[in-house]
Amino acid sequence: MLNENYYLNNDFIIKLCGRFDADTVKGMKDDLETYSKFSSTIIFDLEQVSFIDSSGIGAIVFLYKRMVAKGYCVYVIGLSQQPLELFQMLFLDKTIDCYQNIAAYLQSPATMQVAS
Repeated sequence: MLNENYYLNNDFIIKLCGRFDADTVKGMKDDLETYSKFSSTIIFDLEQVSFIDSSGIGAIVFLYKRMVAKGYCVYVIGLSQQPLELFQMLFLDKTIDCYQNIAAYLQSPATMQVAS
């Protein structure tokens, strides 16, 4: 699992590849705790994730709950095949906003700034 993190327009992107499963989450435990202390929107880029299990879902929900409590958002982009099916089966796509890719997210109302 290749894990790449970066900022884009003040949003923190967590880009994952391969499998987002119990082994991956175990290796990311300290990072997830650190991310939960950020003061920014967090985006999980799962475009290159071929499989997600309950541990991967749990990691996303962990951050979602902590960030929403602080007034920030968590989004997911790039869901396809098995990860998308699991999100839909658990109705997570109704709770966490999901976008096809980063371009779709950047064009969404969630990222639009209002001039003052």
